[in-house]
Amino acid sequence: MTRFIRWILGLIAAALVTYVVGTALNAQSVIAMHDISVSIGDRLNMTLFDISNMVAYLAIIAVALLAGFLIATILKRFLPNLARVAYPIAGAAAIAVTLGAMYMVFQTIPISGARSTMGFLSQVLAGALGGWVFARIAVQRAVPSKTGA
Repeated sequence: MTRFIRWILGLIAAALVTYVVGTALNAQSVIAMHDISVSIGDRLNMTLFDISNMVAYLAIIAVALLAGFLIATILKRFLPNLARVAYPIAGAAAIAVTLGAMYMVFQTIPISGARSTMGFLSQVLAGALGGWVFARIAVQRAVPSKTGA
């Protein structure tokens, strides 16, 4: 598989993972903010509803991760010690910057679960997880060749 196709597949997978994990954590954060008892069934229902209805957030995540991963790809050429953690850091930073930009534009964060510190950090964690997924798919590891066998 060519490097470009792996890169694109990695980006798609990273965006989907970040979206699903981030949206699920968002739903739980919103429930927790209300400090009421909610059944597991209702939690699952709200989570699935949010995953199926926050598609605009998926597009925002994809664009943010694209920018973050492009920057990480360039930076790791100059900072080879960063290579192992470049993409998870880029994913986390991309989500943090995006949420910060949303606040600057709207004077609030439209992702309501991210308005608290823990909610914000959960979204950043989802971005880091997406970066890890991207690295696993897009970055081809050097495979030692067998000689003399």
